Amino acid sequence: MPDIGFAVEHQSGLKVFCIVVLSKILNTNVYYKTAWFMEKKTVSFCTLGCRYNRGESAEIALEMERAGYKSAKSGESADVVVVNTCAVTAKSTAKSRNAIRNAKEENPLARLVATGCYSEISPIDVASVDGVDLVVGNADKFRIGEILNEGCDANSIIKKSQHPDVLDIHPFTRMERRTNAYLNVQSGCDEHCSFCLVRIARGRSRSANAFKVVNQVKRLVESGIKEVVLSGINLGDYRSDTGENLVELIWKILNKTSVERVRLSSINPNDVTDDLIKLLGCEERLCRHLHIPLQSGSDQILGKMKRPYNSSRFKNIVEQLVERVPGIGIGADVMVGFPYESEVDYAQTLDLLKSLPIMMLHVFVYSRRNGTEAATLNQLPPKHVAKKRSAELKKLSIEKRSDFCQNLVGQKMQVLVENIRNSDGGLKGFTDNYVSIVFDGGDDLHNKIVPIRLIRERKGKLFGTLEP
Repeated sequence: MPDIGFAVEHQSGLKVFCIVVLSKILNTNVYYKTAWFMEKKTVSFCTLGCRYNRGESAEIALEMERAGYKSAKSGESADVVVVNTCAVTAKSTAKSRNAIRNAKEENPLARLVATGCYSEISPIDVASVDGVDLVVGNADKFRIGEILNEGCDANSIIKKSQHPDVLDIHPFTRMERRTNAYLNVQSGCDEHCSFCLVRIARGRSRSANAFKVVNQVKRLVESGIKEVVLSGINLGDYRSDTGENLVELIWKILNKTSVERVRLSSINPNDVTDDLIKLLGCEERLCRHLHIPLQSGSDQILGKMKRPYNSSRFKNIVEQLVERVPGIGIGADVMVGFPYESEVDYAQTLDLLKSLPIMMLHVFVYSRRNGTEAATLNQLPPKHVAKKRSAELKKLSIEKRSDFCQNLVGQKMQVLVENIRNSDGGLKGFTDNYVSIVFDGGDDLHNKIVPIRLIRERKGKLFGTLEP
């Protein structure tokens, strides 16, 4: 006879996991969900895409905790799995679909929730992936716990059409054993780049209140975070409802908190203002590191992309930064294979990047995205040509990173030590200008900023020794 089970309902909605009773019927093993216990449900996360998504996953985790959930321990099955998807390229959407399938295989009894930009752009496609129980758009992602507790039908799609005028700050204090935390202070975008889905997926530009940002930084510092990364979909467009711009927000954070480092995520060329350069040059707690999208060194292609700057503007910004902020590490996004990109256009991009003291490149091949203006453009370079251009720029990036690191050998630099050792057992961390450092030391150095003498470079990494 099969075992008999019963269900327990709890008014708080903390119905977490069920005992699965193994029964045999007709010599076949069959599993039955038989009883709910008054214990918090567990949740795990799979996050794809940019730093912004990582910050949002931490915020979703906080709101789910408030709704009665707790984070699953590493390696254990969860009752709910949230996959925070990405849609910036066709490859990103494919990775998101694979992540959903893998999550369901690893947690076959879990409720699987898909959210993020792919879920916002193509909710029906996401709902069709095997294993998906709930699809939640970007405007509702912080309500996932509440939505689950209220109950919803299988394969439900929940999307709002409007975002709030002021970006909410969710006061999380934990972020996956990290020594830094991504703090999202701006979202959305009002620009109209012809290739980009972000404006559709994220809505109009909006910013968090400066006072609330400062208070959140204080919370993170109290929890042990040493470095806060200010993130945004279009970070340079930050404008608080009380009037502060990005530079003024940074000043407030530095003056009103004891955070040891503030780092900026990606920022557009036109937002690298004279005031920001001055601040980078004089404030030691503001990391000497910027990631500035270029996309193309051809003014013709930049025009077709509807980027609001030209190659001369980008070149001038990089040269000013290097001159006025000694030791700054500069990264750049660059796209190849955009419609109408000729050999001359690509050569202009390659020559510009070779001439500039950039530390690294994030190279990607143009991906046609339905709903964007560029999707209507023809005359794409052949795939093999785009692939060759991408490989050449990736090789250039490796060379530039190696050159940058070699120039640092012999210097003493401050390194924020991560909480996890590298594969060889050494301690690892990053300098303020975003160079990876490996050295020997004890576990007591985790999550501390320590002086390291840089002694050699290998494959874009620096090795050093601990200084007194």
